[in-house]
Amino acid sequence: MLKFKMNFKTFLIYFYLLSIPLYALDITEHNSSVELLPFSQFYIDKSNKLSVEEIKKREFSNIKKEIFSFGFHPNQALWVKFKLRNQTDKPLRKIIEYANPLTEDVIFFDKTEQIVEGSWHISNSRESINPAFTIKLNPYEERTFYIKAHSTISTVIIQLRLWNSKDFNHYTTKHLMFIVLFFAIMGTLLIYNLFIYLFTNDKAYLYYLFYLIAIILNELTYSGVAQYYFLSPELSKIVTEYIMLLIAFMIVTIVLFTREFLNTKHFPLFDSLLKSTLYGVPILSLLSCNNFLFTSNIIIVFLPIGALILFIAFYLLYHGVKEAQFYVFGWSLVVVALLITNLQTLGIMDINHIVKYINDFAFTAEAFLFSIALAHRIKINNNKIIEMQQSEQQRLQTLVTQKTHDLQISLNKELLLHKELNHRVKNNFQMILSLIKLQTLKSDNESLKKLLSTIENRIYSISYLYSLLQIQNREIDTKTYFQSIISHIQYGFEKEVKIVYNINYNLPIDELVYCGLILNELVTNSFKYAFDSRGGELIVSLEIFDNSINFTIQDNGSKPISSSKSSNTLGLLIIQTLVEEHLGGEFKFTYNRGVKNIIRWKI
Repeated sequence: MLKFKMNFKTFLIYFYLLSIPLYALDITEHNSSVELLPFSQFYIDKSNKLSVEEIKKREFSNIKKEIFSFGFHPNQALWVKFKLRNQTDKPLRKIIEYANPLTEDVIFFDKTEQIVEGSWHISNSRESINPAFTIKLNPYEERTFYIKAHSTISTVIIQLRLWNSKDFNHYTTKHLMFIVLFFAIMGTLLIYNLFIYLFTNDKAYLYYLFYLIAIILNELTYSGVAQYYFLSPELSKIVTEYIMLLIAFMIVTIVLFTREFLNTKHFPLFDSLLKSTLYGVPILSLLSCNNFLFTSNIIIVFLPIGALILFIAFYLLYHGVKEAQFYVFGWSLVVVALLITNLQTLGIMDINHIVKYINDFAFTAEAFLFSIALAHRIKINNNKIIEMQQSEQQRLQTLVTQKTHDLQISLNKELLLHKELNHRVKNNFQMILSLIKLQTLKSDNESLKKLLSTIENRIYSISYLYSLLQIQNREIDTKTYFQSIISHIQYGFEKEVKIVYNINYNLPIDELVYCGLILNELVTNSFKYAFDSRGGELIVSLEIFDNSINFTIQDNGSKPISSSKSSNTLGLLIIQTLVEEHLGGEFKFTYNRGVKNIIRWKI
């Protein structure tokens, strides 16, 4: 009960102090991180032309909060005054921090001295991102200070703190570390998504990269880092005048990312609305640059775009778009943060003391969630690709099975037809040979019998090769084939002839046919004319020499053959035709204790 009374009493005293005219704030060497606005008064100079001496004669109003949002008034200035009194017997050195780096003109009045600061007046001697003014109070001295704040482009939001040098340095270091951490996280996410884009070539990653760049540029500007570390006062002024273009860039990139990531082309109405913002936002932003047609208050028009994007995300999530689940949560954080920031910027509400870094937190959390969402998108796409591959593989397997079955049926039919054809060809050969043999037996004419026997041998050489092809397919032993032909010829003559084979090469099928016919003619000729009843020796050679094939049939017959007589026979004509036209070679023969026939052609 006693505690309640004490708290209530303290509240009444505090309320009373805020209701009475401004009194001096007593300070000692221990006072630090003291909010000055609750002990300050303000006055609005609607003409922005009053001097400090004129302002001293005006009636000020009390400020009853730690942060004062003046809003956007380019033709007006906000004056703040406060009194400080040194209660000690020692000189005090304090720092007054103006905790807003965006205010363009901040003028600090101390007795007859005035110090000009602000985002357009950053001096080389400034040691912090926020404007700061050093004061010195003599023992028991009381002094009144005035601060004039004015912005042409940005809004005026004032927060004043009183610091010791040591505490202020510690605070600025912590604040800078937080800023560095934020940009380190955003830079890491930027590099991470850049590499993924280079590997995937997905447009969603490209638009997200631009969105991250837009966030980084906006935060560099709104945190005062760009003005303090990178830009001259002249460039700072230009950036401030065209700050709406940075905002437009961020909105356009998030809209492009949303359309690509959520695939809104399947929802024509939503896609058309998002497309319209891609044209409307840049136009409004251009017309707002340097307060050309609109002021910065136009930013309130952009808030429904965030709500529209959030509604689309919820709608697509409801209709089963899996990518929307991360998007909804991440973008909700950003929309809430932007809403609070803009309401505070416009002077409608002040909650900066509750959530000081709400934008940084929201953008960081959203960037993480969007990166996770993009990674999840890769997983979903990979699963779709795997499913498509499996489906395609199954389809191809079915198609292969069907085609294999059809080919097998077709092959079986062809094999059946081939067997039937072979059977008929073989029967025809046998029938022709049988007819020739029958005609030979019935004939009494010796010349006719010899002629029929020669024809029979020719047909037999082809018939036997055909039979071998049916058995051995494409591989036929040349020596075996030659032996069969000579054995068949030898069977028709009652002569003891020794056959010597020197075969070192297997001929291909097309050449083997021609060589079989040539062998038949030459061996038949040798048996007829070269050997008498005592017999002899016949040498058949097939060799490769100097990239040519040498085919030689040589006998040691005791009876010479008249070349003039033989050269006109049909057999030699057949040989010459086969050698020259089909083998592309040359044929010649010599006689030296027997006939040596030489056929040579290129491999």
